[in-house]
Amino acid sequence: MAFLKEHGHALVERGYEIVPIMKGKKAPMLKGWQDIRATHDDVDKWLGNGHADGGVGVLCRNTVAVDIDCLDAPLNHKLLRWLDENVGKSAIRIGQKPKCILPFRVEGGFSKIRSCEYEDEVGSKHAVEVLADGQQFVAFGIHPATNEPYKWVRGKSIADISQCDLPIISRDQAEAFVTYFEELAQQKDGWELARKGMAPAEVDPDDLSMFRPRLDISTEDVRELLMSVDPDCHHDEWVRVGMALHHHFDGGDDGWHIWDEWSADGSKYRDGECERRYHTFDSKGRAPITLASVKAMEKEAVSHVIKEEQLPKMLKEWAFVHVEGSARVIREDLNKHNNIVLYKLEDLKKEHMNCRVLSGDEKPKLVNLVDMWLESPDRRTYAAGLTFAPDMQILEKYNLWRGWSVEAEEGDVEPWLDFVTNVIADGNAAYATYIIAWAAQMVQNPMTKVGVGLVLRGRKGTGKTKFGELLGGLVKAHHKIVSRAEHVTGNFNRHLEDTLLLQADEAYWAGAKASEGALKDLLTNPSITIERKGVDAYTAPNYTRILFTSNEEFVVPASLDERRFAVFDVGNSRKQDSQYFAALDNWYNAGGAEALLHYLRTFDQANINLRLVPQTEALTDQKLEALDNVTEWLYNCLQNGEIRENRVGGNVVQFGSETPKAEIYDIYASSLRGNKFEVPMKSAPFWKKLKNYADLFTDGAYKCEAGHRYRTMKINTTEASRFIFEATNNLSNIEWATLDMGAAESDPFNPANWED
Repeated sequence: MAFLKEHGHALVERGYEIVPIMKGKKAPMLKGWQDIRATHDDVDKWLGNGHADGGVGVLCRNTVAVDIDCLDAPLNHKLLRWLDENVGKSAIRIGQKPKCILPFRVEGGFSKIRSCEYEDEVGSKHAVEVLADGQQFVAFGIHPATNEPYKWVRGKSIADISQCDLPIISRDQAEAFVTYFEELAQQKDGWELARKGMAPAEVDPDDLSMFRPRLDISTEDVRELLMSVDPDCHHDEWVRVGMALHHHFDGGDDGWHIWDEWSADGSKYRDGECERRYHTFDSKGRAPITLASVKAMEKEAVSHVIKEEQLPKMLKEWAFVHVEGSARVIREDLNKHNNIVLYKLEDLKKEHMNCRVLSGDEKPKLVNLVDMWLESPDRRTYAAGLTFAPDMQILEKYNLWRGWSVEAEEGDVEPWLDFVTNVIADGNAAYATYIIAWAAQMVQNPMTKVGVGLVLRGRKGTGKTKFGELLGGLVKAHHKIVSRAEHVTGNFNRHLEDTLLLQADEAYWAGAKASEGALKDLLTNPSITIERKGVDAYTAPNYTRILFTSNEEFVVPASLDERRFAVFDVGNSRKQDSQYFAALDNWYNAGGAEALLHYLRTFDQANINLRLVPQTEALTDQKLEALDNVTEWLYNCLQNGEIRENRVGGNVVQFGSETPKAEIYDIYASSLRGNKFEVPMKSAPFWKKLKNYADLFTDGAYKCEAGHRYRTMKINTTEASRFIFEATNNLSNIEWATLDMGAAESDPFNPANWED
């Protein structure tokens, strides 16, 4: 598409400052694009120079852009609602959903504002940014990741809106928006801080700071000053150093030479980049960056460590450990239920590269804090590696176990027993006993896997999630709640290395055949391969129990001989009963948790075999949802009371009849044709599969018709066939459709024909 040709003149006409963008990229085509103030003549020139097939970018000089770089759709909806209510409704540009950009008008410029960056359990990163002076965003073009055009939603694009009609956003509003995002991000379970944010620089054209004097220091003093600043600092800080040198040397070559010499000591150095960037700096209309800011960076690098006493803190919270032959560092997050974070040593150094302390008496020098920690004789070291051993004390290895959340104490557990029996088990005492035993086994023998996942199926507000919250509250550090299937079976699974109870809330497997093996392996395998983003995979013990809670019909992939899922339908007696659940919470918080832990520790489960899962109707539903296509086809035929191609037409064969063998297969194959997700089994394996159903299909006579000899099959009656199907597949709770049985009086499986 010719984006520039289609939208370039319209955007200029409506007051936007634009630049041509590389085709399929986000970067501008032209050097010095920050200073371009495009006219209609410029647009025509660009079109004549072959830029018509590229994209169109909008400079964020007078038109700032709020960039929501977040993949969490519910959180994004909250952010959009905040902007609508506090700033005003603007157009929305979509590139890679649910990420989006919203343009706003600004009076008096300010520099960009970037939030802290947060990383979730699967390695995705989330942040927001207010793109401002010196930046641009692609208004029209092809997104490099999706290879699809950017889209404007809410009815209008900025090509239809005058720049002066955009809602105005102030610097205070932009900062408040960023703060709001960070507050929401900090409340997300499993999200961790990956990078700190950046506040905007104050800009006031009438401020005397526009005329900040240069520091009276020599060139050598400048070089010495830079020795205290790490060249591998954040990119924004690196640029500020270059701008400060540009200001101090009035754009002279000495500035970029010193910047280049200093940058060359860092790992991110690229030859020629300093010179190229240096000559693009211009302080016109903006408060200049001076060497005073570099001195502040040096002061922060030194004083921060000294004031916060970082070394003693690190000795307390960090430990050195060998994992699968590689050096790793453990950070204990004592503020979040004693969770830990595992780092590569080089990542630790990068995170703390600016954290330095003064070392030495006669001639003190700056020393990296991590190096001091590594050399400290008080550093904790676990050469044997790490492990997860619940309720155990391990000396030679680092134990990820953080203990139970409460101390067991005998007390009243009747509220919980009533909840389990009458709500979770829907009044079935036998089912309630199994559920209690499942919970007790986790408490009594946390290092012995039972290999059975507990599945609670019910409507919203019935209490199924509450069961996991109460049980997980006994072991908060090792209770994880996830809502997506990939959090259970995905590649990046660091959250599982120290999980005792995994609560998969609405993480159902409706047809997710690819993840079945991983799910069942997690339930039964005594070890697990842990993969962290950027860290080599390693093997860890697997004591994870999985609790599934869902209001979906199909929750787990249960096979016909299933022994790995215990499935129960939660009752509706307390649906949306907020008073009941509030009383349950009050009991739990007032000593109930301690009493529950004691009860589960002393519960007698000697005569309960958890591997013998109750054959509930809910489990039967899961089995029926997971049938292979031959078994599902036969089941549907039995429900319909006849073998036919489809519900409205085609060939029909009755149960209790004799018919050509080939015709039965043809009906089966025809019923699956056209479904791209189901491929009919070939004839030979089809009949091999049906041999499992003895006496349902039996060999008939050979017949000859029109010179063609063919084999027939005898098909048992509907009632008899249903009985055989249930017995063969170990199903006892199938709700069969009621049919008008023409030959019911002769059916030996019809109770009406039984003699006393």
